[in-house]
Amino acid sequence: MPFRSAARRYHALLSLPGARLPVVASALGSLAIGMAILAIILLAREATGSFGQAGRVVAAFGLANAVGAVAQGRLMDRLGQPRVLRVAAVGHLAALTALVLAAEDRAPAWVLALCAALAGIFVPQVPAAMRSLWNALVDDPERRQTAYALVTIVFEVAVMTAPVVVAAVAALASPAAAVLAAAGCAAAGALVFAGTRASHEWRGAAHEVGWLGPLVAAGMRIVFFVMVAFGIALGVLQVAVPAFAADHGSAELGGLLLGALSAGSLAGGLIYGARPWPGAPAARLPVLLLALGGALALLAVADRPLVLAVLLFPAGLLIAPTATVASTLLDAVAPAGTATEAFAVMVMGIVAGNAAGNALGGALVEGWSFAAAAVCSGGVAAAGAAWVGARRNRLRR
Repeated sequence: MPFRSAARRYHALLSLPGARLPVVASALGSLAIGMAILAIILLAREATGSFGQAGRVVAAFGLANAVGAVAQGRLMDRLGQPRVLRVAAVGHLAALTALVLAAEDRAPAWVLALCAALAGIFVPQVPAAMRSLWNALVDDPERRQTAYALVTIVFEVAVMTAPVVVAAVAALASPAAAVLAAAGCAAAGALVFAGTRASHEWRGAAHEVGWLGPLVAAGMRIVFFVMVAFGIALGVLQVAVPAFAADHGSAELGGLLLGALSAGSLAGGLIYGARPWPGAPAARLPVLLLALGGALALLAVADRPLVLAVLLFPAGLLIAPTATVASTLLDAVAPAGTATEAFAVMVMGIVAGNAAGNALGGALVEGWSFAAAAVCSGGVAAAGAAWVGARRNRLRR
């Protein structure tokens, strides 16, 4: 019954004029982001022979993506979406091609990190653009929450599919081919999105919030920092799970295991978007993060891939609802006229956290163990829950 109700809600949104093609393009762009992270890890590990080095390379990609997300969000609010997305598509494709060539030549790790950073800056911010379109297409607050859940669900469907695609391409061809496939998906998604009528007609509101952008608002800073914790927790797993898989026979198996996490997130997003929930989003966020922390720490007991896959699915159930609640809070805490930039700042928090978590995860699995990485991941999420819980009153309009 909840899934039937969710299907009706999402079908109504997709029936809005001009909505479907941007959603499809955003799914392709999201798929590329999910593919790039794992593909870069596998490529860098193959080139350097070290998960620690691979973690640092993908961390460079993630940190640069965080900076690029905010820059692109601000530019889209001022210049419109198509111009920014087209430039980003070309830059991202060129930088990932350079990364593959450098890896094939066994270039030093710092060269790989530099290429990855350039690719990260130019990652086309299609999910942020899609979120802004929904903000313009939907006026009703309850339907808008469902629309934000749909943004998260589309991203999670893509991320769930991405590790499987990367694992297949890397096994049948090579990690380099997987990186190039991710680059092609990113460019295609951005260019298709930029060519839609809805994207051409969207306009950002005039605003002036200074160089800090939406972070001038105290509530926006709270959302940002708690999403950094959220990102660190997940970033640790993005490296730890493939390392666990490598210890049990195949690093590529890590893609399938991460797919179990994303499958849980997809299911959680569908359930969350199927109905309105009682209580304020500011009160729901720390509860979801605390539950996520417990589920992530429980992964430490896994002793073989099947057990880990079974534990990853319920942990994933909490990911999409947490991200959706944070996105919903932007309507209350972001300064007026910063729709795209505010969402990009939130994404920057997640991505910057991911990058730090990637580096931390690589260090933990090389110096300690997968169990230590899992406990650390859960502890970071729980700390984020405690921090935002103490400040939840500041998240109300």
